[in-house]
Amino acid sequence: MTHLDVKPDGVGTSARWSANMWGIHMGVTHEYREVVPNKQIVSKASVGPVLTFSLEPANGGTELTVEEHLDIPAPVVRVPVQAIFARITENDVQGMVANIKSLLETGEKTAPEPGEKKFTQMLTWSDGITIAAPVQEVFDLVKDPRVWLGQDVQVSDLKTTPEGVGTTFQVAWKVLGIPLKTTHEYTEFVPNQYFTSKAALGPVFKVEVAPENGGTRLHMRSDVVPRNMAEAAVDSLVIKMSERSQAELLASIKASAEARPGSR
Repeated sequence: MTHLDVKPDGVGTSARWSANMWGIHMGVTHEYREVVPNKQIVSKASVGPVLTFSLEPANGGTELTVEEHLDIPAPVVRVPVQAIFARITENDVQGMVANIKSLLETGEKTAPEPGEKKFTQMLTWSDGITIAAPVQEVFDLVKDPRVWLGQDVQVSDLKTTPEGVGTTFQVAWKVLGIPLKTTHEYTEFVPNQYFTSKAALGPVFKVEVAPENGGTRLHMRSDVVPRNMAEAAVDSLVIKMSERSQAELLASIKASAEARPGSR
C-alpha cells in the first residue's frame, strides 16, 4: 500500500495497492466514496470490488460487517471475474475482520492480510472430441506443441527428446492485448496414451488419446493454482474467454487428423 492520502472528512481518502502478476506490475487505487462516522465506510477500487464496512453496537462492543460488491462495467469480464471473486473473497474477508479485531483488542495481528494469503483452489478447463482416425495417428499429430496449442500461440526454440520427457519450447501469446511469454517442458510422456506439459508460469496441460468406437477420443485439460486473487481473476477470465477458441482448436485437430493418410 502506497500513496496514502487521508482526508479530514473521510470521503476522498485513497491509497494505491500494487502487486506483481506474471512479472507484470499491476495496481489499483482504493478511494473512500462514502463515510458515515461510527457507522459506515464505502471503499471503491478503480478496478474491482466495492467494499462496505458497517459498524453497529453489540453486547457492549461493536459488530463489524464487511460486504463486497463487484462493479466491473465491461460485459466480457463480468461473468468470469465475478465468479472467481465470489469463490475466494469469503476467506480473505474473514482474515481481514479477524485481523482488525486482534489489532483493536490486543494491538497485534492474528491473521495474514489478504494479499499475503496463498490461493489454493485449482482452476480447470477441459474438453474432448472424437476423431475418426487411429490412436497412433492422432497422438503423432498432437504431440507437436504447435498443434495442441493452436495458431494463436507462437512456439519457438523447440527441443525434442527421443523419449518425449524433457522436450522444451518457448511460447508467446497475448491476453487482452498484453504480450506474455513462458517456457514449457514435457514432464510425462507415454506414447499413444498421454503427455503432460508444465508451463513456467504455472499451468499444467495434459493431452490424452484413447480408443473409442473404432477411432480416437482426444481429451485436453489445463489446471492452474493461482498465487493470489489478482492471478485468480485473470486466470478465470482467460479460461472463460478461451472456451470457444478451444472448441474450435479441437475441431481443427479433428479435421487435420482425419485428413491424414491412414485415417478412416
